[in-house]
Amino acid sequence: MIDVRREVLWFGAPPTDEIQREFENRNLIVRHCGCAQLVDASNACAAVFWFGPDVPDAVVSTARLHVRTLVDYGARVDLVTGNDAAMGRLQAVAGEILKIPNIVARTNPPAHALAEGTARHNAGPKPRANLIVEPAKNREPVSEADTTLLQRAFAHCSRITLDELTGGRSGARVFAVHMIVEGSNAGLWPQPAFAKLDRRDKIEREYRNYLDFADRFIPFGLRPNVHQIIRGTERSLLVGNFVDRSESLWDLARRNLAARAVTSLFDETLGCWRDQAYARGLIEGSVADAMYDAEMCRPQDIRPLYPESAQRYGISLGPDEVWKQLTTLRQHYRLAPAHGDLHGQNVRVKNEQAILIDLASVLRQAPLTADLAALETWFAFELPPECNREQYEDPVWWFEIDRLYAPSSFIHAPGPCEPTAQYCWMSTVVRQLRRLGMATQSCPSEYQAAVAVQLLRRCQWDDGPAADRYRRTKGYVVAARLAEDLRTRATT
Repeated sequence: MIDVRREVLWFGAPPTDEIQREFENRNLIVRHCGCAQLVDASNACAAVFWFGPDVPDAVVSTARLHVRTLVDYGARVDLVTGNDAAMGRLQAVAGEILKIPNIVARTNPPAHALAEGTARHNAGPKPRANLIVEPAKNREPVSEADTTLLQRAFAHCSRITLDELTGGRSGARVFAVHMIVEGSNAGLWPQPAFAKLDRRDKIEREYRNYLDFADRFIPFGLRPNVHQIIRGTERSLLVGNFVDRSESLWDLARRNLAARAVTSLFDETLGCWRDQAYARGLIEGSVADAMYDAEMCRPQDIRPLYPESAQRYGISLGPDEVWKQLTTLRQHYRLAPAHGDLHGQNVRVKNEQAILIDLASVLRQAPLTADLAALETWFAFELPPECNREQYEDPVWWFEIDRLYAPSSFIHAPGPCEPTAQYCWMSTVVRQLRRLGMATQSCPSEYQAAVAVQLLRRCQWDDGPAADRYRRTKGYVVAARLAEDLRTRATT
């Protein structure tokens, strides 16, 4: 049985009899804590910090000590002063507290309003303090703050095992959560859940994306269906269902078995999004400008390392010059909702069906070729885990990239490589996506330009190992060559 939290922690001078009665009338228990340094927040649905007309330093210090923990536990927090002047002093001495999410600042509210606001707040079940949280496969443990969020989300469990699915550059962590539920009539081991931990603002945005872009536009079985959002001070947690016994598109592609899943991804999973592109006419302009407006790539964010290193390969143009070549093109394209960060690790595959597990970067509109170009360039330029991370150059890989990304391969799709070649799997998936991209484009230069932009986008990060930086440098070289080819063709 899940405990319902009814306790309200009261800090500062004790509440008046009237306030006490209003809380009791709503079946809430007020516990006066004064300026206690140690409190048990797990039973609290809310907390009130009473600063009165003079804003005592002791209450300010107590608020600084407890507010973040209370928010992480899901409690509503009211900061109450006796008058407007006191609120002004509180803002001056402790403005950082007022900026914390879920904090409500009030000036001399009526007793019933304070109690009613608390009664309407859903703090969720009491966090399970003794929940056992185990990372699978000896992966990095979660932080203390993230553990609190998990204790709230999985309060019905005695143990959870976190099988990490992806490791993003943003600090997000995505898991399949395997649970043990004691006391369930149905059994100990339910279907695993999907859980994503990230910055609070990013989880909020992704939650809205699920509501706006997934519920009515992605088939039910081809996306995680969100059960709850657990909000904390800095981080939040998204929880939904997860398709068990699936594998990443990245793993499937490296075994040269991704063809049907790629078709499923664009025809079924993202099919409804992509259909929206034909609800209106063609757009005239440059694909690069449209992708810039969608915040997919900004040339000013390209790290200096890559254009500097590209000079060794005969590329003298800087990012602004390459970008200018792309933005001066006169093109036609169609706009549709786009994933915005499509890659092989945020797509899971079961029975050859592609299932999205990440909607954090969904764009309201972007060129129809943008997602295809993102996935193609990710497969071609991402460093596989079996490669030596510290070995800078890879001539075998570069030979195949040179063939697949020759400008002529965007006029006629490249042919196959030898079936026993080291990067045969890469050639196979790139060729499939290239054919789809060329079939989707609305003018002969659209897909080539979208690929060039996605390669430049990858150069906005330089925190990878040596082998990764080498691949990104080569990506810059390819983007510059493709842009130059498009400029030349446009002027002849």
